[in-house]
Amino acid sequence: MRGILRTVRTAFRAGLPLDARGAPVPASLIAELLLDGPAARPGRTARIDLTGARITGRLDLTGARIDAPMRLRHCTFAQPLVLDHAELASVNLDDSTLPSLDAESLRVRRWFGMRHAHVAGEAWFHHVRVDGALDLSGSGFGGAVNLQRAVVEGDARIGHGSTYGCGVRLDGARIAGDLNIAQCTMRAPADGGPAIAANGAVVGGGVWAHELVADGMVMFIGLRAATAIVLQRSVLRTPDDSALLLIEAETRTLTLRPDPSSTGAVVLRDARVGRLVDDPVGWPAACTIELGGLTYDRISRRSSDTTAWTARERLAWMARYDPTFAPGPYDQLAAALRHDGREQEARQVLRVRERLRHRAMGRLGAVWGAVQDATIGFGYRPARALLWLVAVFGAGSAWFAWSGPLPPVKPGESPTWDPLLYTLDLLVPLVDLGHEHAWNPAGPDKAAAVLIMAAGWILATTVIAGAGRALRR
Repeated sequence: MRGILRTVRTAFRAGLPLDARGAPVPASLIAELLLDGPAARPGRTARIDLTGARITGRLDLTGARIDAPMRLRHCTFAQPLVLDHAELASVNLDDSTLPSLDAESLRVRRWFGMRHAHVAGEAWFHHVRVDGALDLSGSGFGGAVNLQRAVVEGDARIGHGSTYGCGVRLDGARIAGDLNIAQCTMRAPADGGPAIAANGAVVGGGVWAHELVADGMVMFIGLRAATAIVLQRSVLRTPDDSALLLIEAETRTLTLRPDPSSTGAVVLRDARVGRLVDDPVGWPAACTIELGGLTYDRISRRSSDTTAWTARERLAWMARYDPTFAPGPYDQLAAALRHDGREQEARQVLRVRERLRHRAMGRLGAVWGAVQDATIGFGYRPARALLWLVAVFGAGSAWFAWSGPLPPVKPGESPTWDPLLYTLDLLVPLVDLGHEHAWNPAGPDKAAAVLIMAAGWILATTVIAGAGRALRR
């Protein structure tokens, strides 16, 4: 034992790495050297740089102010590591095994790394501040990982092979660079709660969550990412609950392409996105989606592995996976299609919106909507009105040319019988050509006249309604 203690002291003064080869090293010695160790040799920087040590006892650096880097790689800790309220130059715990880690309000002036480590219990980083990067990639955590209100001035890398057995909390975190949670597995706590939560977090770069596996809810409520939020080929599994909450989230680009095996509800309510990239054709069959209040400027695909979708396919996707009708998502889709130069498809979307809106009004609304849809396509196909007018005018003129002339209302005072002008006077409401009231139809002629007048009023009303919508656009 004395030999390893002397060797550790010598390595500390020389600032050299030391492979302990499984030898026990007291935690008290490490604390002594870091807090009040001997002066470094001339031309050297004193530091702890241990590999393969069995650290006995409890390493507690609560409130410590340490200028020397601390590297404890491939080490096994017998008791929890405690760094609460400490201020350290840098920390490296790569490939180490710990019962748990307490680092509340820890300040690290350069870099905190714990890659490919194993923590049996909790890792508590609440309110930690790292002036460089935070890297937990490839590590396994049996307990909860708490990074709430963390401040990271570089990237936060907590994915790439990491596993989290009781969830990760990043609520209120401030990350200047990227938040990387890609290619990792996160499980919700057994007693409830999300698999990962980053509610109210602010990320200066992007949130990269491709190939994430989340057994439990992913909560990104109010998350703001300057560049992008990417959930591509990610597995979301919450069969009876919400799988992904992006309520009131903000980002320049949202890539949302869950793995086909995903289950649960995806909620985008009131999110604000510059470009939305998704795949309605390949959307998971067991995932519903909520689009109410979602706003985006453009909607497109950005990779060749996504099947190009049509407006018809997207409308079928919305009807199947977001069955509750609200006009907002249809207006938003139409606006984005126009932005992308797909005007005809935008009109198709708006027609479907009007059709659904009228059906939601009840039976009378549905009937009136069907009339508008068949006649002028709710104002988005105005040429239809002209075709109906020509058809009714032609049919009426032919009828009265065959059955006329009609008996006059006042013999000797009626204009010359003209089936064309008589039909036109019946068909155009609020315009009197002097023929409608000059003749007295009876029997089948009266029935034909009533039908023509009704068609005229219906067409006039639908044209006015369509013109109103066109003016509002």
